[in-house]
Amino acid sequence: MKRRTSFLVALACGAAVAGRVSVSCPTDSIEAYRELAVYAKSIGATHLDACQIEPSLWQWDRDRNDPYPNWSMIRPSLTKYVVPEALGKYLPADYAARNLATLKARAAILKEFGFKSEFSGFEPAYLPEEVYLDHPEWRGARCDQCRRARSEYFAPCTDNREIRSMYVDMVAELCRICPFEAFRFRVNDSGSGLCWSAHQYPGANGPLACKGGDYAQRVADFMSLFQDGAAKAGLKDVKVNCRMSLGESEPAVLAKLKPGQSVNNKTASGSASELVIGFPNRFLDHTAPILALSRVVHILRQVQEAQRHPGADMSIGLRSFDEEDTKRILALFLNKKIGAGPAALGAAVETLAATFVGDERKAELAEAWYALEAGVNQLDSLNKGGHVFLLGSVHQRWLVRPFVAFPEELKPEEKAYYRAFQFQAMDEKAADDMLDLQGTRWLDGFGGKSIAVGLVNKGAMPSVQKALKAFRALAPAAKDETSRIYLETLCDRTEFYLYLMRNFANVVEFQYTMDTIDRTDLPKDFTLEHSLQGDPRLYRLESLARAETDNCRRMIALLKRAKRPVLQMTARVEEESIMTYGPNLIENLEKKTRIMERHRRDFRRLLPCYNR
Repeated sequence: MKRRTSFLVALACGAAVAGRVSVSCPTDSIEAYRELAVYAKSIGATHLDACQIEPSLWQWDRDRNDPYPNWSMIRPSLTKYVVPEALGKYLPADYAARNLATLKARAAILKEFGFKSEFSGFEPAYLPEEVYLDHPEWRGARCDQCRRARSEYFAPCTDNREIRSMYVDMVAELCRICPFEAFRFRVNDSGSGLCWSAHQYPGANGPLACKGGDYAQRVADFMSLFQDGAAKAGLKDVKVNCRMSLGESEPAVLAKLKPGQSVNNKTASGSASELVIGFPNRFLDHTAPILALSRVVHILRQVQEAQRHPGADMSIGLRSFDEEDTKRILALFLNKKIGAGPAALGAAVETLAATFVGDERKAELAEAWYALEAGVNQLDSLNKGGHVFLLGSVHQRWLVRPFVAFPEELKPEEKAYYRAFQFQAMDEKAADDMLDLQGTRWLDGFGGKSIAVGLVNKGAMPSVQKALKAFRALAPAAKDETSRIYLETLCDRTEFYLYLMRNFANVVEFQYTMDTIDRTDLPKDFTLEHSLQGDPRLYRLESLARAETDNCRRMIALLKRAKRPVLQMTARVEEESIMTYGPNLIENLEKKTRIMERHRRDFRRLLPCYNR
């Protein structure tokens, strides 16, 4: 690891970037955070994100039957660091203390390297119901997503004087420990909510005490809380950016913004407050749960666009510290002009490729990266409240749940390992429906099935297969050990991406076939003599189940032989959640295949066949 960091430091020697440049990246130890700091310093970064938290499993533990808290368990919010005295009996102080101790250790590294920091989170974040039973005047907007929650969740009212005072004091305490000079928040989503917003999931709501007020002023006043808290800790010129749906109210909100404030990356003048490179928000990476699959072309386009705005603030998001290609992109081009247009972009891709495989084979690697990006882009539209690989592959546990004729008949021990981690707040019938994606069925019917499967089979898969073939051929030609590791890991991740696509296509086809099993899709005079297999729909179901079993076996084999992480997974089994698979994924894939084998002949209870 040190050798890799030294290579990139040398590559970025002399880096000097105008404007604020912030870097974020998940790290699993203080040593890893220090290594991130070394790299960030080498590319000329000025700010380093420090607010990664321990998952707040306690929120989900309050009611494991309700999946909604999973949206907020990995989201930083102020009370996950600082518990005000007034909230002391409602929130776990030991949990906040652990996060605060980690923040202090990171702050020492920030000071050592001369960094400032930024806070990215979700506010105003919901509080336990007991808070509002004791203090009903604090209850603000209901902020849960009604189809995804079994209970109601409420954020505090930020118009309330006592709540405002708590916010200022919490921010001040945080800023005394860590020099946060910018705050970013997602508002009205993932367990956060501002009173009387027209874009809350349950609709505009809040207490009568603040109804009828100026909503635009409320937004500006909310952001002022963070500037006031930072000022109380001695920090000046702090910036606050809120991402939130505004619709027709956007001009009015922008007009109320104060210096340093922005909404949806727009300041009062309408100019962009910062430019994004990479994926500071991991949910915008539509290749997840693959860990940091190469997005070279996409990220170089982002750098190219950023260079059209010299001196602008930048937010750089690494998905993993082994995202070697993005790290080299930043080292090479953050301070060196790429130029405009496709030709300049192509030249930059080849320049990067040469650092991995040399000049003789750089064109091959560049072409492979383009092919991979083309495949990813084919599936980019499969996004409705989240990409299908998040909503289905992860939240509905498509990778590990079995394809069976009668899911309602599975025994508890056959179901618990995946059902506990399904994001499904409706009834068990909906949970058994593989295409029920958190209360919606937007891949429904023949049209949805045809489009989705066509995008995989005719669009994405051929391009990704082409890329994988090239990556495998190029791995032995790597210029150095770090480049070889990168290419070999990229082969594994690209291969699993193909299995992810195949699983998705199998799910859609399987559920569609199950949905239409009682329709008259066959000629009225059909008899078994028309087919050697019996009813062709039965043959189709059995073939799909077998194809998925084979796909699982390939996933298992790849995960067993991979030398480095392929998927986003938790470090410990007890930290597995609806948002992320646990480290026992291989075990659960094997459970899936065993269950499918046990129930393989159940399909013959649905349709006629020759040999029962």
